[in-house]
Parts: sequence; C-alpha cells; structure tokens
Amino acid sequence: MSEMTLRYGRGELPLPPLAAEWPRLTAPGLLPRSDSSALLPATARQAAESIRRVLPENRRLALVVPDRTRPIPLPEILPPVLDAMMAAGVPAERIDLVPASGIHRPMLGEELFRWVGDDIAGSGLRLATHDADAPAVLLGWAHPPGGRPFPVSAHPLVARAGAVLVLGRIVFHYLAGFGAGRKMLTPGVSSRATVLGMHSHCLAPRTGSGRHPCARTGRLDGNPVHAASCAAAALFPPAVAMHLLLAEDGTVAEVMVGDLVETHALACKRYATAYRAESEQLFDALIVSAGGFPVDRDLVQAHKALDAVAPLVRNGGTIVLVAECGDGHGNTQLALGLSLGNPRQLDHALREDFRVGVHTAMALAEKTRRFRVLALTALGDDLLETAHITRVHSLEDAVSRILHIHGENASFGLAPRGSALLYELSGPRRGSQKDYT
Repeated sequence: MSEMTLRYGRGELPLPPLAAEWPRLTAPGLLPRSDSSALLPATARQAAESIRRVLPENRRLALVVPDRTRPIPLPEILPPVLDAMMAAGVPAERIDLVPASGIHRPMLGEELFRWVGDDIAGSGLRLATHDADAPAVLLGWAHPPGGRPFPVSAHPLVARAGAVLVLGRIVFHYLAGFGAGRKMLTPGVSSRATVLGMHSHCLAPRTGSGRHPCARTGRLDGNPVHAASCAAAALFPPAVAMHLLLAEDGTVAEVMVGDLVETHALACKRYATAYRAESEQLFDALIVSAGGFPVDRDLVQAHKALDAVAPLVRNGGTIVLVAECGDGHGNTQLALGLSLGNPRQLDHALREDFRVGVHTAMALAEKTRRFRVLALTALGDDLLETAHITRVHSLEDAVSRILHIHGENASFGLAPRGSALLYELSGPRRGSQKDYT
C-alpha cells in the first residue's frame, strides 16, 4: 500500500492531495519479517515435545488452525509442524486438522485443500470441517468468574482427542481483546449454543447499559468475554499452542509456544506493543480504511475498523469508513438487528435472546448515534439508511463533506490500517474515551 492510497476491496484508491497531508495513524514498532526457515522448525519442535508429554499413547491429536477469516501462511507453517510431530512419534495418520470456523461459514472441499496447501492435503492427516450447527460433544459447563454458567460442546474430533495443538494468529478482537489462544477452541471449534453463551458475556451487568466497558479491543484484564472463553477452553483435552505473530506483509515474525492463557497473554502484550497507534489529540473527523479484502468483504468485518478508531474521535465528530463490502451485510441477524430500533432497545432484545449479529447491530448503532458516519462502499442504499450511515461517492466527496461540516481548522486524520492497529490516546488526555461503546 502506498502512502498516497487507501485499500478498498482488492484495489487501492488514491488520496485527494489535501487528505494526503493529514496525520496518519501508524504503529512505529511494527514487527519485522523473520527468517521463518529457521524459526518455524525450531518452534515446531518445541511444540511437538510439549505434545509428546501430554498425548496418551496411540491417541489422536487434534490440530486446530485458523479459518479463512484470519489469513495465515499455512502451506509454509504446517510442513515443519508435521515433521516435528513425526519425529516426536505422532505421524500424520494420527492427526485430525480442524479449521476454527466458529459460527462462520464452514470451509469445505477444495477451499479447505487450497487453504492448507497441496503438500498437507496429501500428507495422510485427516482434514475435517467445522460446522457450528453439526452434532457436537458436550464437555461440561463453563463457570466464568462473575459470569453465567454455559454449556460447552465442541467438534467431536477435538472433544475426543488425546490432546490438541492450536496454531493461532494473534490479532485484535473488539470483544475478547485479542484473538487466538483460548478463542481457537471457544468459539473456534464449538457449537453455536456455546459460541452464543460465551459472547453473551459482552453485555454490561445493568440492563440497558450496552456493552461491558472491559469487553473491548486490546484488553484481557477484567474482560468478561475473555474470562468466558478461558473457562470454556479449560474443559477441552490438554492443549499446546503455537501463538503466531505476523509481520506487516503477512509473514511469520515471531512464534511463542505454550499454553492457551498465560503464554497467550504474553504474546498479546508483545503484539499490542508492536501494533499500537497513539495520538495526543482527539480528531474532529477521521477517514478509516477497513484494510481491503478480505477484512472489508462485508459490514460485519468492516464494522471492526469503525469500532477500532472510535476512541480517537470526538463525540459528534465524523468517521468516514472506506470498505467495499462486496458480500453485503455479512449476517442476516445484523440486518435484522438494525431494524429493531435504538441501542437501548437492542440491548433489551439481546438479553432476551442473544445473537452475535444483533450484538454487532447494537455496537454499530451506538457509534452511528455518537458520530456522524459516512461510508464509501458498495452496500445498498436501504441497508445504509437503516444503519444511519450516509454514502459518499468518492474520497474527494468525503473530504469535501468533512470540510463543509467541520471547517478547515478542525483536526483531521487518516487510519489506513483499520482494525489491524490498537488506537489509543497518549499524553494528558490518555484514557478519556476508553469506554467508547
């Protein structure tokens, strides 16, 4: 991506000259590309040794990997992992690979073969698919501290495995703080009922008050969604995790091997340090790119960019969301939720019947009422109207409207990397808008 463009779908859009001069929100400490030819075999051997200690003799190993929504170079990563497992006495024929699709669309057939690579597809391991609505095995009830108990059911090949090896990409998550780690199991390979039970902990204790203030991007401490996911993951067979930190170009930068909670927390801390974008001021208007395909493929994913930059925009300010959303809303429940009313009404609906898409609608509705939201997008007019989002037809149009609304002396900014960064205030105003939804 050029300094003079923003990602949009599978292409890039040139910035108007005036906007190109605005401050850009960047992370100065981005992780550099590493020599993965040495890093991956070494960390794979470390993981294999840990698996050897916990996997009972002749029992099968479940290998849980990200699905297509968390792009990762699996064809490069998996061969050294399988080699290390073979050396540790776990041949490919005793390994079941399951993508952590959660309640996303399952990965099937050729799509899954392409995802793991030809070498892995023909290696002898068993490729499975995860469907949150397929029959699952009940592992027990999770009892998160301070939260509501919920049943935990999971993919049979994972629930009945002797041990689990998780390959998780550390990313920011707007409810659980960070992805990967414990989230690879719940929601990753769990049933729909379990996924909903976990996510329902995102609501604040008091009815009508919306999202819990600690259920937000970049936070683990006190985060009730993180706590619920950890409680659920504790019911699975013994697990070892390879926590993968990617460089800006999508290659593997670092790998931390360990457990799903403590080592995961260390990996998240390292990732947040590298991908934190700080600003000393709040902006009157901000243009944010969701980051191009696949993270702007639908409104569910693109909304995460809007949520990410909200801490840096003044109440009553303007956010321009640049997201193609070629697949539309991405979740029929999101469209339904937007039609149910204001955030308080949605809060009540969620406490009656929690649905992830309706929660996304509530989170979106909170922001479209707190900010003026404009969008350069392929979404339909009816959906935009229901969501209280105003269409702009080009970046030039967006800049013109911003100037008309706020004047030339207002504070403007650009966020080219969407939800890939953690946006925070620095200096004396640090934390003044932390609880932003």
